[in-house]
Amino acid sequence: MDSEARRFAAELRAPAPEVPVGQAVVLLTKGEQAKLITAIHPVTAPLVMPAARIAGQAGLPAGELSGRRFAVDVVSEEDANGFTLLDDPRL
Repeated sequence: MDSEARRFAAELRAPAPEVPVGQAVVLLTKGEQAKLITAIHPVTAPLVMPAARIAGQAGLPAGELSGRRFAVDVVSEEDANGFTLLDDPRL
C-alpha cells in the first residue's frame, strides 16, 4: 500500500469501504492524480488516474472527488472509464 493511502485509511479508523463491481470510490486526490478503489483495486493497491478525467465524466470539480462513490462503465487493471456520480449531495 502506498503511504498516502495507508495514512488515509488509518485516519478514517474504519475498514476500507466495500466496493461492488461497477463502482469506484475516490480515496484522495493529489495534484492532478486521483487514487481510487474498485472491486479489483483494494486500498492496498489503489488505481491512480487523472482526476480531471473522472471530474469531466462525472460533472463535478476535481477538488470534490475525494470520498465520492461513482458508477463506472469499464474497469480494468490499469484504467477505469465512464464515471457517474452516485448519491449526489448537491441534488
